[in-house]
Amino acid sequence: MEASCQRVSHSSRGFTLIELLVTVTIISILVGAVVINIDFRNVGKIVRDNALRVGLQMNLAADQAVYSRQQFGIRFHPESYEFYILSEADGGDAVWEIFEDKQLRFKDSKIDTDYQVDISGLPIILADLEEEVADATEEDPLKPHIIFLSNGEIMPDFRIRISDREGEVSYEVATGDVEPVVVQKLDGI
Repeated sequence: MEASCQRVSHSSRGFTLIELLVTVTIISILVGAVVINIDFRNVGKIVRDNALRVGLQMNLAADQAVYSRQQFGIRFHPESYEFYILSEADGGDAVWEIFEDKQLRFKDSKIDTDYQVDISGLPIILADLEEEVADATEEDPLKPHIIFLSNGEIMPDFRIRISDREGEVSYEVATGDVEPVVVQKLDGI
């Protein structure tokens, strides 16, 4: 009897290159789908940037009023604002008109933002621009809430609270003692 020696190959079976590529592709597609659905908006940063933008625009309007020797103003709405300029109308009367300028204009942020305005310590009820335009008459035209005079004054004293729709993050733009306009984060929110 002849003993037959058979070699048994116990080679371990590994993954082929194709299997690895398919697995990596599937994982990449799943990770991509998850990343696309993640909301990367940082609400606190967006509200802060919005408040800083409003403060800087108000300072710019005050400076522009001094340099151009004209009166500027700003009027707020629950979710926006616009700048005004006092110009001479027919007949010599001065009227407030919306000021169209690329620096002094509302910039829509990626989140819903609410504005609340206190003038000289009294809260102002804000209405949408469309409603105000419809209600405005020649005897009672739209006027700004805050005026930037050509002598450098900003009047009256104001506090503007800017917050996200849920009220989680709030900043305040207000009349300052040293600087004309101050922006600060509100505590406890």
